[in-house]
Amino acid sequence: MATAGFRIGIVGATGALGSELLEVLQASSIPVAEMVPIATDRSLGNDVDFQGESFSVETDGARLLGLDLIFLCAPPTSSLDYIRKALGEQVACIDLSGALSGSEDVPIRVAGYGSVTGEMPLIAVPKGASLSWAMVLQPLVSLGLERVVGTLLESASVRGRDGIEALYSESVALFGQTDAPEPDLFERPVAFDLLPGLGDCDDEGFVPTERQLVNDLSQLLGSDVQFAVTAVQVPVFVGQGTALTVDFARSVDVAEITQRLEKAPGVDLWTPGQPGPTSRNLAGRDRVVVGRIRSDPSAMRSIQLWFAADPLRLAASHAVQLATLRLG
Repeated sequence: MATAGFRIGIVGATGALGSELLEVLQASSIPVAEMVPIATDRSLGNDVDFQGESFSVETDGARLLGLDLIFLCAPPTSSLDYIRKALGEQVACIDLSGALSGSEDVPIRVAGYGSVTGEMPLIAVPKGASLSWAMVLQPLVSLGLERVVGTLLESASVRGRDGIEALYSESVALFGQTDAPEPDLFERPVAFDLLPGLGDCDDEGFVPTERQLVNDLSQLLGSDVQFAVTAVQVPVFVGQGTALTVDFARSVDVAEITQRLEKAPGVDLWTPGQPGPTSRNLAGRDRVVVGRIRSDPSAMRSIQLWFAADPLRLAASHAVQLATLRLG
């Protein structure tokens, strides 16, 4: 641990996202003089390892005073409580929880797009698929991007470590021909099945993931771009895949799209002619990989593509990049 540096707190430090953040932060250039891991009472008595030292998990947030920055990796409701506490103590926050999605007063930032200054008390990282979609679509806006039709395939990690464990328990039970545990986290069994979205549908038939994705992208890309989104829960442990059809105001070709994405921050292209990246390919990587870029045979101004990402690792990496800019 650096003797001089910043005092950092992580809310949700023992969860899947918090664990990813700790790994990325440990490998970063940010000098950390003090680490304060914060979690729920369920993690009371646990320790978190960071840069060769062990830190006891805090459960009440009493040590926020005097920190330089906190990362919010807990569920939205808990994160929102800590945001209020931190801002009251004049501690800067980077929110990864999605608690502030849709708030016009809080800037959502993607590394490489939009400025970050040391005066910003609160910055939000786009949650889940919003980040990977923005990274792929942002470079295409200036080509006359008009409409995006997409299907999002989400893994169990969308619900963090508990989601991964739920899928594991159900899978083991089915293979062992024993009774599967009653589903509670996902409302329905998820092993070896496809679920058309998570959560209750609103009056127009959309689930929360779909609404949040559209809200975040409208803020990041502009209200002139229209979106039609379908979210599907798939029985894999980590990662996400997305199939998009992208409409433009003029005719575009694959070469133009490829050229833009080759230069996009945090985006790689899959080998041409190959089927495309998978969620397993991207596990643990902080990049979005795009493949299967092709013209839509039914429309002259449309392009189809596929991309995959690890949303937990991607969010953690972006949060640390934004923190580097924020801390100067």
